[in-house]
Amino acid sequence: KHKDMQENNNHAHFASKKSEKFLTVMKIWFLISLLCVFSISAENTYSQSKTVSAELKNITLREALQEIEKNSDYLFLVMDDTERILSTKVNASFNSQSIDEILNLLLKDTGLSYSIVNRQITISRKPLAEESKTEINTTNEVVQQTEKTITGRVVDEKGESIIGANIVEVGTTNGTITDVDGRFTFRVANDASIQISYIGYLTQTINTTGRTNFNITLVEDMQSLEEVVVVGYGTQRKANLTGAVSTVNVEETLGSRPIPDVGRGLQGTIPGLSIMVPSGEVGYDPIMKIRGQIGSIEGSSNPLILLDNVEIPSLQMVNPNDIESISVLKDAAASSIYGSKAAFGVILITTKKGAATEKTEITYSNNLVWQQPFKEIEIAGIDGLEYTLEAHKNMKASGPAGGFWRISDESFEKAKEWQEKYGSTIKYNDPVVYGRDWIYDGTDKYGYRIYDPVKTMIKNSAFSQNHNISLNGKRKETSYSLSVGYLGQEGMMKPAKDDNFNRFTGNLNLSSKITDFLTVRGGAMYSDATKKYPNSPYGFISDPWLYLYRWSRLFPTGVLENGEEIRDPYFDTKNAHTAVDRKKYSNLNLGTTLDLTENWDFNVDYAYSTQFNQETTSLPTFSAREPWYTPVRLYDDEGNQVYVDENGNPTDTGGMPAYRFPFVNYVTKDKSNYYKNSFTSDKHTVNVVTNYYLNLADQHMFKFMLGSNIVSYEWDNHWSKKTDLIDEDNPQFNFAVGTETVGGNTNWDSQVGYFGRVNYSYMDKYLLEGNLRYDAT
Repeated sequence: KHKDMQENNNHAHFASKKSEKFLTVMKIWFLISLLCVFSISAENTYSQSKTVSAELKNITLREALQEIEKNSDYLFLVMDDTERILSTKVNASFNSQSIDEILNLLLKDTGLSYSIVNRQITISRKPLAEESKTEINTTNEVVQQTEKTITGRVVDEKGESIIGANIVEVGTTNGTITDVDGRFTFRVANDASIQISYIGYLTQTINTTGRTNFNITLVEDMQSLEEVVVVGYGTQRKANLTGAVSTVNVEETLGSRPIPDVGRGLQGTIPGLSIMVPSGEVGYDPIMKIRGQIGSIEGSSNPLILLDNVEIPSLQMVNPNDIESISVLKDAAASSIYGSKAAFGVILITTKKGAATEKTEITYSNNLVWQQPFKEIEIAGIDGLEYTLEAHKNMKASGPAGGFWRISDESFEKAKEWQEKYGSTIKYNDPVVYGRDWIYDGTDKYGYRIYDPVKTMIKNSAFSQNHNISLNGKRKETSYSLSVGYLGQEGMMKPAKDDNFNRFTGNLNLSSKITDFLTVRGGAMYSDATKKYPNSPYGFISDPWLYLYRWSRLFPTGVLENGEEIRDPYFDTKNAHTAVDRKKYSNLNLGTTLDLTENWDFNVDYAYSTQFNQETTSLPTFSAREPWYTPVRLYDDEGNQVYVDENGNPTDTGGMPAYRFPFVNYVTKDKSNYYKNSFTSDKHTVNVVTNYYLNLADQHMFKFMLGSNIVSYEWDNHWSKKTDLIDEDNPQFNFAVGTETVGGNTNWDSQVGYFGRVNYSYMDKYLLEGNLRYDAT
């Protein structure tokens, strides 16, 4: 009995502990449930409490969702298979409505559904079962009938899944990528073709008509992987590259385009290579940067440009038609093999060397081009005056707005009236008239007329031409290439006497295999480029263009006042002397290759290059009416004050006293001058490179390279300037009688570098490369 009582007590104690544990679990469950309900309630409360207003007039559903994003805190996540339906046009207006109300209306009868989690809204297709239960309009029925869902798997030749392959419906942006198992699913048109692509594999295009399931095998692009790429002092198979090297398909990139230089042709073709043309003027070198813009505050951050392993000063000297290949070295391996000059990358250009098989080809090509501005050049007119006036008021500044030409509320209204009254009748180059086009109140000038500097300064079109003739061939063991090219470009500056760029180029390459172990080669290159442009009296080459934007359109441009010229960009350019910038470059090179064994070669190359630059400018006297400062009274031939009405017509009685711009000599005779700057340079370059190839059991592949690079560079420049021209129509030193000043400089430097590289490949799968360079200067 005692034992039974003890057992009962134990059972009661156990039941009590079990009840306490159960209550504890129930409390925790209740708390978690309460938190979940609160969380869901909070999320729903957010979506219910926030209202959105939007005007969605005749735009696509995708644009409507983007507009809602702008006007709210919501973010939309759109699934890939909704692309076609998102192109549906919508027309609706919402004012302080909840997001649920808006989406229910926008997505009605579209086959799309949405889900809201906090601030993220996911747009997706309704499940097929749900779509079949939902009534849809005729348009959507047609969409459903002409679409289908396709599935498939993408693998390589070994049957392994390809993750991240791109599958795109041809002719659309509708597409998807394969998952970790190489599988994909998305909707396409019934008769669609899909394109499958992946890096290192050949792209495939498959027609899906009559099929919904696909097993796709991608084949490796062996041609791409076997392609030989020019790298530092040698070549490598593309498959074995370890550094950041980009190559250019020269034929596609440069072959069919009427481009003046290589730099402009490379724009947008190489990742990490930024190319900017600093001026629209013909003959200007593009600025090229690799992986960034600024590398040194005082030094240059330009890449090293090598033509057949010889540094060249400008890409303008290279005829794009002579180029065989271009490689861009972008990482630290560039400077480790080319030295400190390559700290900001290397651009390697190789010229054509001749035919690969026994034949002779003569090729002539040309491009005749009429160039126009690619978009309308707009300079602020009435809207610019209004902005100036409003900005002046917002700053609470005193007096009228503007600088040399003032703007007030009254003159702004007059300017608008002028446009209505004269805008369609007075031509852009008609003379400026006081009273009609501008007034002077005794303190400030106020303009009414808006001038057109673009039409005044810029041609409607400019002619350019490019001619190339080349001879390429091979006879037995000798390959040869000879080419001659001409480029002629006209600039867009309308009033200039000369605004053009001309370049003549010649290139010769010969290579002959004398014996089984000895090959000799040689070549020559010549470039003669001349740029002509108006020498601005302001001292800046591009100043006429600068002042188109710097000045208000109230400044008279390209018009006469009472038959006399006005100081402005048009007449300064029209009366300027032509500046001539001529650059000549020539290169002679010799080289030999010794094949010491089947796996060991020895290469020696020598190049001599010379450069001659000459810049010639002259500055004549300049006199004109000055529209900047205080005007003067206008008198007739008898010395009487002229009076005009509001249309600028002289009056015998009444009217306002007329003014005109003062006459100034802003380049006087003692400031006129003739100037010449000459620069010459000589460079000697020697490259010695040896390569050794080692193959161990067809698994371990080694390539050893050692070499030396020696450069000697000497330059000299001289400039002279003589003032006071006595014959401005034929400027030269003999026809100047003023002060003569001269100057110049000279320099010599040399550099020797020793470098090496080791490449290792294990079964063409695992690659290792090491570079080393030592420089002395």
